[in-house]
Amino acid sequence: MNDLFKRRLTIVLGLLLIVGGIGTCRKLAGSRTSPPRNEPPTQARAVRTVVARNGPVRLNIPITGRLRAMDRMLITAEVGGAIQRTGRSFREGVSFRQGEVLFRLDDGEVRAQINAQQSAFLRTLVQLVPDLRIDMPEAAARWDAYLQRVTVDGPLPELPLPATDQERNYLAGRGLLDQYYGIRALYERLQKYVITAAFDGVVAAGGAEPGTIVTPGTRLGEFIAPGSLELETAIGEGELSLVKVGDTLQLSGTDAAGRWMGRIIRTGESIDPSTQTVKLFVQVDGKGLRDGQYLGGSIEAGSLNDAVSVPRSALLEDHALYTVKDSALMKQPVTVLHQGVDQAVVKGLADGQLVVIDRLGGAFEGMRVAPVKP
Repeated sequence: MNDLFKRRLTIVLGLLLIVGGIGTCRKLAGSRTSPPRNEPPTQARAVRTVVARNGPVRLNIPITGRLRAMDRMLITAEVGGAIQRTGRSFREGVSFRQGEVLFRLDDGEVRAQINAQQSAFLRTLVQLVPDLRIDMPEAAARWDAYLQRVTVDGPLPELPLPATDQERNYLAGRGLLDQYYGIRALYERLQKYVITAAFDGVVAAGGAEPGTIVTPGTRLGEFIAPGSLELETAIGEGELSLVKVGDTLQLSGTDAAGRWMGRIIRTGESIDPSTQTVKLFVQVDGKGLRDGQYLGGSIEAGSLNDAVSVPRSALLEDHALYTVKDSALMKQPVTVLHQGVDQAVVKGLADGQLVVIDRLGGAFEGMRVAPVKP
C-alpha cells in the first residue's frame, strides 16, 4: 500500500514540474524585448546640373562630314577582253587630261566582225546598183557613187537618205538597211573598248594591270576631279528651317589644322527614319583638301532671346525638365523653342534654378539627389 502511494505521488510531482516549466518558459519568452531595427539611410543619387541663366541663345548647328569629289567616274568594263598597254599606267595618284586614254581593251574580234559584215554589205550594194538602173534609174547614180566610197576595212560612210518611200521600201526589201544598221551597232560596240577621261582628274583607285582579261561589269578603277569637293553631313529635322541654299560657313579639319569656307549647295528631300536627320551638302573650295577628308564646323542660324540652352537628352517626353530644390527632384514644365541634334532651347526656367542635364532612369518627383557640376 505504501509502495502504491509513493508511485502515485511521484507521478503527480513530475506532472507539476512539467507544467511549471512550460509556464516559466512562456513567461520568460513574453518578457524578452527585440532590439530596435536600424533602417539603412536613403542615399542621395548624384546628378549633373547647370544653373539656368536666361538670355540670348545663339543657334549654332554643329556639323561634321567627309569630303567627296563632285566629279567622280567609276570605271566599269562594258565589254570583255584583255587590257592592253597604253602610254601611261592607270595607278593611284596618276593624273590624266580630258580625252586621254585610261584603258584600252583588245578589240580584234569586233574589228574582224566589222570587216566581215562590211564585205557582205559591199556585195549587196554591187548586186543592188544594176537592178536600180532598171527599176529606179533616177536613184541609180546616187547609189553607184555611194558604192564607190564603201571599203571592206575602212570606215562606213553615212547611208544616203532615200528620196521617196518607194526607194526606201526597195532598199529594205533587199536587206540593205538591216546590214547597214547592224554594222553601225558594231561600230558603237567598238568604241567601248577604249575608255577615255571625261574631265581633268587623278586616279583615286586602280589595280587593273595590262594583260588582265576582264568581263562585262568588271570594275577597273575610280577617277576623280580633286579640285571640286563637297561635304556630306546631316542636320536635325527641326534645324532645316534655319538654313537655306547659299548660306556660307567656316570649316576646319578634325585636328584643327587649316580652315576653309563652305557654301550650302543643296539639301536632301527625305528624312532618315532612324535618326530623324536630313542630308546637307556643302561645297568646299581651297588648297590642302582631299577626297575622303573629314571636316567639321558650325552653321550660324541666328539667336533666340530670353531662353536657356540645355542638352536635348535632358528633355522629358512631356516637354518638362527635372530641377533640384532642397536636394529633391522637381518637374518643371518648359516651352521648347528649338530642338537640334544635341541641344534644345527652352523658355520657362527661372534664373538660378538647378537644371538636371542627365537622362535619369527610374527618376520621380521627390527623389533625393546630390547635385554635381558637369
